Amino acid sequence: MPNPHGPVIRCFNVKYSPNLGDGLLSECLEAELRACGAAPGTASVDLAARTGWGQGTAGRGLAMATLDALPGPLRGLAVRAPLAVQARRRWRPHYARGLDGADAVAIGGGNLLSDHDLNFPTKLALALETAGARGLPTAIFACGMAGEWSVEGLRRIRTALRAAQPCAVFLRDDASCARWDALLAEAAGCAAQVVRDPGLMARHAYPRTARAEGAGRRPRIGLGIMSHVAIRYHAQAGIGPDALRRWYVDLATRLTAAGAGVTAFTNGAPEDVAQAEALRPALSALPGVEIAARPATPAVLAALIAGCDAIAAYRMHAVIAAHSFAVPALALAWDDKLAAFMQSVGRGDWLADPACLSPEAAARRLRDAAASGLPEDETARVVDEARRDVGRLYAALCRAREMAAS
Repeated sequence: MPNPHGPVIRCFNVKYSPNLGDGLLSECLEAELRACGAAPGTASVDLAARTGWGQGTAGRGLAMATLDALPGPLRGLAVRAPLAVQARRRWRPHYARGLDGADAVAIGGGNLLSDHDLNFPTKLALALETAGARGLPTAIFACGMAGEWSVEGLRRIRTALRAAQPCAVFLRDDASCARWDALLAEAAGCAAQVVRDPGLMARHAYPRTARAEGAGRRPRIGLGIMSHVAIRYHAQAGIGPDALRRWYVDLATRLTAAGAGVTAFTNGAPEDVAQAEALRPALSALPGVEIAARPATPAVLAALIAGCDAIAAYRMHAVIAAHSFAVPALALAWDDKLAAFMQSVGRGDWLADPACLSPEAAARRLRDAAASGLPEDETARVVDEARRDVGRLYAALCRAREMAAS
């Protein structure tokens, strides 16, 4: 239960990202911190200074495609001036307002420890500096850490960590912890510990949607659509854009021919929505296919996923939410963070690359998964571990507050 006398914890993350998976994990983290005893004012501060869902999405896909096309040195130069302007005009004032009344700070979750065009190194350094200026104990929680950093990105984040000295660092997989220990532990003054992703608590944060039952009913398969532009911006794509579009349509064709219903959905990112719209004519022509509207909130996304019998998706928090609701997921390989999650829950054999897995084979696996489901006791155990890990974060911040006061 929230404790009106407990600490007010502010979580720096990207809660209001157009990708609603970030909002889902943020709401789960906030809710569990309050369940641990944090005050009702415990909430997130969006690192991009957004205050609601659906803000700041215009031109996102074009910007990603433009930066992806630039050579490395030119790309680095192109982002520095805009980042400096945003930091001064928007982010610093927003972070300061967000910390009014705060007693402690958690940075996370999400893939925040990464260096795409100096974006997160700039924002995290500023957030750490703002918290440090107020003497607030800070911990890093449930973040993923990338392996490739620019010299300038490492310089910025190391400088900030040396000044901040976080009281604890909890990262969401072994690879992230190894990267932290190699690159940032010395500056921060502490090694990283592994925790579960807070998105696994979706079953507690959102109502569970009842799935249709009865003899002869159609299994409902969720098909998570992701843009090839987004895949290329963040990772290496094993499949080309035209081939990926054909793969989506061929998979839906195979599923509906076998008697399954298909719901095509996105996590909300505008580039993914554009991809879904481009596929609409082909998918709409198939009997039994629904194309879901862009979810307006994480709760809508969670309900959509919970109502499926199985899903296939690239987006990590679609897969994580599915696991929370005991919905089997065929995770589509593109990034090591997704591979790490699937291994961590004993589902590594359900990670597959569309470049290597035929639509026919994918449809067969999804039909089998929908029929067999996931063992409730196994998913419940993982969810309970995620809740205990938030308890570790809460305890670390409380200890740091007590030490600072003594």
